[in-house]
Amino acid sequence: MNKRGFTLIELIFVVVVVTILSVATFKALQTILIRSYKAKEITKLSLQSQIAVNQISEYLSNRVPSTVIGYDPQTGEFEYIGELTSTKPVLEWIGIANEALLNGSYSGFLDLKKSNKDTNTTYSPNSNGDAIAATIQKKFAISDDIFASNIVNLIFAGSFDRGRSDIKDFNNSFGWHGNQSLNSFDIDINSTGYIKITDTVQPKFIYEKYFLVDSAYAIARRADLKEADWSCSDLNWSDIDDDTLLLFYDYRPWRGETFCGDSNGNPGGRVTILMKNVARFRFDEIDYTIRISLDINKSIKGSTPVHISKMKVVF
Repeated sequence: MNKRGFTLIELIFVVVVVTILSVATFKALQTILIRSYKAKEITKLSLQSQIAVNQISEYLSNRVPSTVIGYDPQTGEFEYIGELTSTKPVLEWIGIANEALLNGSYSGFLDLKKSNKDTNTTYSPNSNGDAIAATIQKKFAISDDIFASNIVNLIFAGSFDRGRSDIKDFNNSFGWHGNQSLNSFDIDINSTGYIKITDTVQPKFIYEKYFLVDSAYAIARRADLKEADWSCSDLNWSDIDDDTLLLFYDYRPWRGETFCGDSNGNPGGRVTILMKNVARFRFDEIDYTIRISLDINKSIKGSTPVHISKMKVVF
């Protein structure tokens, strides 16, 4: 029986075919892997961005409506969000002492019949200064006397529960960025609910509803801040990418403080990361509702970048 071997040409042909099939298989597998990875990244970024807008919405839902501003740290200019004349990169607001409100430490309402203008004293039913202090001290991990140190302030809700129409000089209303705080008042509350306004500037009008406030908040991308202004001990500037969205908190404009990523005032407070890969952060106000939007971009090796947009309206 004759045995016939492969010729050199046949061997070369087989090697070429196997190589082509191997390359094709590798490319197909690579494409499948890239698509799978991209799908996972889209899902992950969609979830992360949804969590981020939900967090922002939760914080904003506890805002004092008349205090919300757009701020530009490059120029030091700020405007009430409902009257923005140009796009501002930083969103800021003053938040109510929500934890103390939820646990029943104060009511948020005054009994105007028990107000005494001569002694600058009024009465808030079902309110307890000691309980308020204990809750806020725990919230910010402090031992300071919150009333003596003016950690807590009082802002009246004003007409129609908004108060903006009652403010004549917005720039000097809440102490934003080195300005005066003429509509936010230092107070002392005793254990029986009597509130004494201890501020050197007294309110012209006392309204039935009030907001007890314990912190301001700011949201900004690192790219919109200046390294020279950075004084946050929680995060190092060099460890943060430009497209990182940051939340600043635990600072009080009525005490002359600003957030620790800004120098237009006395920097203080803390910072945490809300989300990475945020290419754009925008906000505006329409009919007393705030609309926030995020654009998220992430590069995928071997494929087109992932892009996701999220928007949410906060009432």
